[in-house]
Parts: sequence; C-alpha cells; structure tokens
Amino acid sequence: MAHQLAELKLMLRNNLFLDLDEHALRNNKPEGLVCDFLGMRLASAFQPIFRTNGEVIGREALLRASSIEHGALTPETAFDLATEADKLVLFDRLVRTLHLLGYSNGFTESELLFLNVHPRLLISVSDHGRIFEQILHYYSVPTSRVVIEIKQSAVESDARLAQAVANYRSLGYKIAVDDFGAAHSGIAKITNPSRRYSRLVSNEDTAELNRVIALHPDIIKFDGAVIQAAEHTSGAAAVIHGLVNIFHGIGAQVLIEGIETPVQLAIAQDTGADLLQGYYLGYPHFVAKSQCDTGELLAA
Repeated sequence: MAHQLAELKLMLRNNLFLDLDEHALRNNKPEGLVCDFLGMRLASAFQPIFRTNGEVIGREALLRASSIEHGALTPETAFDLATEADKLVLFDRLVRTLHLLGYSNGFTESELLFLNVHPRLLISVSDHGRIFEQILHYYSVPTSRVVIEIKQSAVESDARLAQAVANYRSLGYKIAVDDFGAAHSGIAKITNPSRRYSRLVSNEDTAELNRVIALHPDIIKFDGAVIQAAEHTSGAAAVIHGLVNIFHGIGAQVLIEGIETPVQLAIAQDTGADLLQGYYLGYPHFVAKSQCDTGELLAA
C-alpha cells in the first residue's frame, strides 16, 4: 500500500501538478484520510445506495469540508471558493483522489463508486475522465465501477452536455443523471395535485424528460424533493411510477434519493424504482464508520 501510494504521489506530481504532501494528506480518526486546500480541511464521506432487497450496490462519495474561519462548509461553497481562487481544476482532482483513496481502503470490489462532476468542469475540461482513469489504474479500479453523476439541468448547452457524456462513456464510465425533478425544474410540478400525468408527458413540461432520455444514461436519480413531496400529495406516486416505466423503457435504472421516512420508503418501493438512497436507509459515513448501513430495513 505504501509503495502504491508513493507511485500515485509521483504520478500526480509529475502529470497533474498535484502534490499530496503539499496538501498534508494524512489519516485522522475518525474521519479517515483528510487533506488541506485553501485553508479548508477536506474529508470524504460515503452514503450507501441499496437495491430494494437491501443489498448495497455502491456508495456516493460526498465532500466534507470545513475551515477555522467559517466552520463546516457545504460542498457547493467549497467548490465556489476554489473557483474564486481560479483553482477549480486542481481542487476537483484533489477531491476525486481523496474520494478514491477512501473508497479503495474501505469497500468491496463489487461496489460502485458514485462521483459528482461540477457543471463548470463538465463543459470546460476536454477529454473527460481520462486523467482520473490514471488514478483509478493505480488502485486497480476499472472505470466500469465508477458512476459519473451529472446535473444536466445545470448545463445549458445540449451539445456540450452530450459531448461530455460521450467522452466519459467511451472510457467505460457509467453515467447517472442527478437531481431529476429538482424543485426548480418542470418535473417538480408532479407534486401539484392540479397536474395530471397525461399533461406531464404531452406538453412543455417534457423538456427535462426528453433531454434526459436523449443522454441514454445508465441511472437516473430522482431528486429527494420528489419523494418527499409525494408523501403528502395524492396521485404523485402514480406519476413517479409512470416516469419509472418510461426510463425502464430506454434501459435505464431509476434511483430514488432523499428517502427520510418509512412512508417515503414504501412509496419509493411501490413505484418500481430499482435503487434507493436516503438518511432513513443509511447516513453518509467516513470509511471508519461505513459499516453502519441499515439495509435490513429493506430486506425485512
């Protein structure tokens, strides 16, 4: 492990201008591996993703950032600070490396690693995923075990979005559309009782739906706001079920995230979704605590 890490450090320093020693990579219980960047302390947490039978099929890597001046920072704020300092690319490489190191140390070879991609990097960095592939190589993790999460609603250009997806897919990565049906998009209108599914699939509200279908993703992640609103909205579950059927028709799996209550879990299962994620099933944990999954809630 020490020899492999030394090789990785050399590759990152020579090829990517990323010096892990400069960023004070260290093992700090209970967070596991942590490092420093622009006065921020960075760590990785991993939230389990389940099949409906309770089997963990993968983990979403989530950034945990903090600073002495501001305390805990959201991932969005941390990326914004890196952007303001004109170091977004370097920051992204460091975060991805940190995620992979934690993942490779803590989980089985059968589990997928879900990684988010910043929308700005998605459209501004060419040859998507090839540099990260070099890092994966050092840990014998095939690209087929990595799911790239893309917020298509945050990218205006259809052409650039399609190009980024094609580049990642050509290298063997799986593609997930993240936050489908988020509160700012047309699909969120399914939570309004005055809407009907027939209207949803026959008028202007299909813009997001059609855009997602055109990408042919492997996985589509329904935003947590959808399932949380469905708990209190008559007929919403039927709408979600109809959308699940549409996505199954193009060969995609559906993941419902943001499940926080037993009622939401029951609704999600009834819709025919393939994969489930949320605090009710399993909180994000550092590697040292990753065994605290609650898949028995599904298997019971």
